[in-house]
Amino acid sequence: MYLKKIEASGFKSFADKTLISLDGKITCIVGPNGSGKSNIVDAVRWVLGEQSVKSLRGEGSMSDVIFSGSKSRNPLNVASVELVFDNSDHSLNIPYTEISIKRRVYRSGENEYYLNNEKCRLKDINNLLMDSLMGKESFNIISQGEVDRLLSNSSYDRRIVFEEAAGILKYKKRKEEALRKLDRTHNNIDRVNDIISELELQVGPLKEQSEKALEYLENKKGLDKYEVALLAYDIENINNELDNNRKKKEKIDREIFDLSLSTDNNDSKFLQENKEIEELEKKYNSLNNQLFGIIEEKEKLDAEINILRERSKNNNDEDKINDEIRLLLEKKERLNGSISIISKEISSIDKMINDEQEESLSYEKKLNDLKLKKNILISDFSTHNKELISLQHKINSLKEEIEQSGDMPNSVKKILKCDSLYGIYNTIGNVLTTDEQYIKALNVAIQFNKNFIITKDEASAKKAVNYLKDNHLGRATFFPMTVIKERYVDRNTLDLIKNNSEYIGILSDLVSYNNEYDAIIKNQLGIVIVVSNIDAATNISHLIGAKYKIVTLDGDVINVGGSITGGSNYHGKSSITMRQEITNLENRIKLLNDESDEISKELEEIDKDIIDNQDVLFDISKKIVNLKEKRDTKKKEKESLESEYDKVDKDYSSMESIKNNSVSEKEKELIKLFHEKKSYKEQFENDINLLKREISSRKEKLEQQQADDRVRLSKIRSLEKNSKELEITINRSDVKLENMLNTLNVEYELTFERAKNDFSLDIEPDDARRKVELYKANIKKIGMVNINAIEEFEKVNNRYLFLTNQKEDLLKAESTLLEIMNEMDEVMKEEFYNTFIKIKEEFNFVFKELFKGGFADLKLTNPDDLLMTGVDIIASPPGKKLTSISLLSGGEKTLTAISLLFAILNIKSVPFCLFDEVEAALDEANVIQFGKYLNHYRDKTQFLIITHKKKTMEYANTLYGITMQESGVSKLVSVKLENHEKIL
Repeated sequence: MYLKKIEASGFKSFADKTLISLDGKITCIVGPNGSGKSNIVDAVRWVLGEQSVKSLRGEGSMSDVIFSGSKSRNPLNVASVELVFDNSDHSLNIPYTEISIKRRVYRSGENEYYLNNEKCRLKDINNLLMDSLMGKESFNIISQGEVDRLLSNSSYDRRIVFEEAAGILKYKKRKEEALRKLDRTHNNIDRVNDIISELELQVGPLKEQSEKALEYLENKKGLDKYEVALLAYDIENINNELDNNRKKKEKIDREIFDLSLSTDNNDSKFLQENKEIEELEKKYNSLNNQLFGIIEEKEKLDAEINILRERSKNNNDEDKINDEIRLLLEKKERLNGSISIISKEISSIDKMINDEQEESLSYEKKLNDLKLKKNILISDFSTHNKELISLQHKINSLKEEIEQSGDMPNSVKKILKCDSLYGIYNTIGNVLTTDEQYIKALNVAIQFNKNFIITKDEASAKKAVNYLKDNHLGRATFFPMTVIKERYVDRNTLDLIKNNSEYIGILSDLVSYNNEYDAIIKNQLGIVIVVSNIDAATNISHLIGAKYKIVTLDGDVINVGGSITGGSNYHGKSSITMRQEITNLENRIKLLNDESDEISKELEEIDKDIIDNQDVLFDISKKIVNLKEKRDTKKKEKESLESEYDKVDKDYSSMESIKNNSVSEKEKELIKLFHEKKSYKEQFENDINLLKREISSRKEKLEQQQADDRVRLSKIRSLEKNSKELEITINRSDVKLENMLNTLNVEYELTFERAKNDFSLDIEPDDARRKVELYKANIKKIGMVNINAIEEFEKVNNRYLFLTNQKEDLLKAESTLLEIMNEMDEVMKEEFYNTFIKIKEEFNFVFKELFKGGFADLKLTNPDDLLMTGVDIIASPPGKKLTSISLLSGGEKTLTAISLLFAILNIKSVPFCLFDEVEAALDEANVIQFGKYLNHYRDKTQFLIITHKKKTMEYANTLYGITMQESGVSKLVSVKLENHEKIL
């Protein structure tokens, strides 16, 4: 390895870019004083990391090395020096055959270092060059006037040269670093001890509080589990009871309405009936008055007939015949009147029978219609029941399919079913529902995040993650509600697309979910745009610069950035599709149940109407039978009267043929008129009796109607009482239900649906209530707790355990560092001593060769402490016996120092040596000795020598001349010498 070239630009007097090309041999740099030769040494030391401005012959800051200008040139703002080494033998352990080290400084004072043109740190360069004998303070770089530093420095400072030659600087640096680490370790141990002492005061009380809080949480968890389950159970029961009571009340209110309506109608009929009865009574009174008049006329006629008969008794002997004829005539007229009356009665009965039969036909038609309607409703009810059974079977199948579906990873299933985890709500896919038309779009949009689990907070998510890890159940993604923030399409984008006819909406607005999940659903779906078809999707994507994901109703996707996903639809069912189908089926079941309830109510009404109509038909049939029996009786009576009339008429005709004129015409007329009045009397009496019966019947019906109305009113009052009681019960249940729902919402932050799904009651309600009371009693007994103590104790205890372990680690580290330092001390002792012995022997040999005799030796100032001992130099030139090197002359000191340098070089190979006028104090003879000795290193060690001595120049392979043709600016002139011939 050797220094291949030095390139300087803007460094001190080298204003222009200056390149010094070197080979592995001896190069001399010559030039007059003040030309800038020594700046080359400064440049090399500077690029190798020299940080002392004074060592570089500067005064202020490092920017002093930048060319400061001359009469003809302006100052520069940057100085740069680069050293290039040939590393083909890989003396430096990096995979490069050529290594470049460069340093640059700016006027601002900023320094930059480069290794093979890659920016690096000074530390990186120092680590690379450590123990390579190329450091900024290495013994092989001797600046002007420093040759005697090996002799004039203290014995301890002098040992540094031997340490470097021994290659133990790296151990020394490591030991220094280890000592710093040890010091830091001691400081850390002290700090850790202080913190552990402080934490010990906290751990005990926090542990007690934590245990108390854990006991509380255990009871609270049990309380929550059963109280929430009971709340859900009671809410459902109360809700069902409410529905039943509301239905009962609605039914009672309808019945009250119907009864009230019927009562109102009956009141109207009652008034009408009363009015008609009054009319009939008026007619009855009128007929009675007329009857009284007829009776008076009949009695008057009877009196006149008796007067005529008394007179005729005196004038006629044929009284018997006349009396007989008179009796037959009276009987005939009487029978004729009776027949006429019965005929009218029969006609009246026939009319009544006909009316009743017509009414019967009307009720029979109504009854048949009701039965037909009932059969239709029964058929509909049966169809509804069959469909309900089928729908419930489908729902159970779908739920089982969802449960067994591979759509949800096993890890997610385990999390959702784990009772020991708290704050786990559901997957994103399971909390969403939407209309049928958006199902495909939703399925596609959340196919990758549908199984993300919604949690209450980060702590819940962490516990779930640890649960998966501890049980090796796989992985899952969690969305803590306290962390996830909502996202939504920005207003400018909405303004661009909202008027597009194919734009449908933002997907988060097209789905239904519980409001508590709003941020999470908007985070996932608030940036998804839904459009009608793929053409519209591409157009809108171009319009908004492919900024958001766009899905179509058919499930095609334009992704952010413009990539397109689409094709034929997958024929399988996703859990969302199946849950949507379940929702649709449940809605259908609800509709069918409502319709079935209506059918049941209608069937009840129809059955009641059928019974009422059947009762009416029975009464009508019974009445028709009675009327027909009465008509038959009247007909027989009429037939009997007609037969008797025929007989009387026949007797009357026989008597008429033998009668004489004994009966006067006046008497006949009076008799005829008498019987007419008699017939009228009987007719009126019959009409009056019929009217009387009708009035009596109507009054009976009216009384029955009034009785029925009283019963109906009593029933209405009873029903109103029941309705009022139900209303009070409903109101109480409403309040109770609202309180329970409020308890769920406020105390447990749960909806009824969530509570019902996640907190099923697995024991009897009474047992659960006893458990709740027990948990409440335990919580009351525990008293006030600090829930934060659990986390605080865990945090403090973990920190306490961590620091305790850290303390143990620090103590181990301390022990390890001490062991390492002891090992390094042994290595340094051994390496130092071995190198010292070798240099000591070589030093005496070189000294004698350079001085042509004499004696030289090296001694340790403290052989018992090889790590701290200094090195003393003993030198006695030929013919002299000196006890101290301070008694040597200047030339002798220089040659002694050079002897020591050559001795070190003889036992330690170095890449190059840079000497700045080290032989300046030697006379010509000694310079020749110095030059001759350099030949020992030809083709072995590279020398770069700055010199004024011509004899030294004679041993150089290459000469570089430094001139200052321009004031303040150094220039380089190169001359290569070989076989003593000058080559330009």
